[in-house]
Amino acid sequence: MTIYQKVQAVDRIFNQLNKELGSFQQSTGLSCVANCGLCCLKPDINATALEFLPLAYHLFINGETDEWLEKLQNNTENKSCPVLNKVIAPGSKGFCSEYAHRGLICRLFGFSAMLHKNNTPTLVTCKPIKEQKTEAFNNAKAFISTHKNYPLISNYYMQLRSIDASLGEELYPIRIAIEKAIYAVLAYYAYREMPNKDNIV
Repeated sequence: MTIYQKVQAVDRIFNQLNKELGSFQQSTGLSCVANCGLCCLKPDINATALEFLPLAYHLFINGETDEWLEKLQNNTENKSCPVLNKVIAPGSKGFCSEYAHRGLICRLFGFSAMLHKNNTPTLVTCKPIKEQKTEAFNNAKAFISTHKNYPLISNYYMQLRSIDASLGEELYPIRIAIEKAIYAVLAYYAYREMPNKDNIV
């Protein structure tokens, strides 16, 4: 499988998740608190390199990998997400500067479930949603206890690992996950013809 095929496979998973999340949110009324972004400020969020492969490929195609590697490697003391905007830009999707290429964890958190003892699903969400969107939060908890069609974190990470176990298995801080994804793309094209926007392979 080529790097581009892997990117396409990850994007297919993301598209499938978007549909499932949309259905789940519509059924429960669950949504983020406006202008919050607190989850993005957590310094201990972990992700796999594979979920940032689409971002890395996008940066490579646009000739931005060197700039990004320099930013990632020269600013290691800043533990916040490297794609985080400090201020919401007009017309943006919130605090994320690479919203279209955000990772799997960024898509799942707040609107998904994980299995606990006896395979009991538990909603994975945040304190602002629990406190400020109580009715929707309770709707979502009730929904996952009685339905099967909700986003389950383990299912999506299993699907990711099936694309590339080496890139989809280990969890890293987001900064390192993005760096490893960029290096995976660079290593793949080290001895291959570079693609361009009109010749993507």
